[in-house]
Amino acid sequence: MNSKSRQGQTALITGGGSGIGLAIAQRLHGMGMRVVIASRRLDLLTKAAERLNQDGRDHAFALAMDVRDRQSVVSALAELPMDFADVDVLVNNAGLGVEHTLADCPEEEWDRVINTTLKGPFLVTQALLPQMQKRGDGFILNIASQAAKHGYAKAGPYCAAKFGLMGFAKALQEEVRPFGIRVHNLMPALVQVPAPDRDTDQLSGWLQTEDLADAAEYVLTRPERVFLEDIGLMGQ
Repeated sequence: MNSKSRQGQTALITGGGSGIGLAIAQRLHGMGMRVVIASRRLDLLTKAAERLNQDGRDHAFALAMDVRDRQSVVSALAELPMDFADVDVLVNNAGLGVEHTLADCPEEEWDRVINTTLKGPFLVTQALLPQMQKRGDGFILNIASQAAKHGYAKAGPYCAAKFGLMGFAKALQEEVRPFGIRVHNLMPALVQVPAPDRDTDQLSGWLQTEDLADAAEYVLTRPERVFLEDIGLMGQ
């Protein structure tokens, strides 16, 4: 089976300055892709992009963006250099959780989780869809969670956001299928972030960020004839 090459294409990864997002950015960069790493923390992004660009290719770009705010998203995308402006792959990774029971969760904390983890993917996807539809190609990869399938105490806003993200993705896939755009969800269980410096420090039963990078590479490089169901990942 011949895998699909992504060399020379551009990926935008939200929450790309650390953790899962950065691990995926590093993998895609290693595959010969241009990568745009986006978040609100420009200082963190700049350092990460500098490390990626040490190979001399200058194929990584740091983009300050607040995924919760439409104007921030639109303005940020308008600032992309020409070499990065045509986005082939969107990785909706930005997200967060808070530890509250639903009975005690402050409204502002609920809004912060929902706006980052669910509204954010909607806004960024909506902003990039026109160019993907015009091109007749594109891949939208959402980093969901096992919390999109199971409810967990003291994680109600996060579970609600991830359940919603799955519904968003399912509806989106039906809408964009005629345009040749694919939508896929990765659903990891617990992931050790930040990644440990030594293998001996890895937590038993937890996934590592490189596991998500492996999965992202796999789904993005399947031949066009292959359509995958959502992939769940669990540690052991």
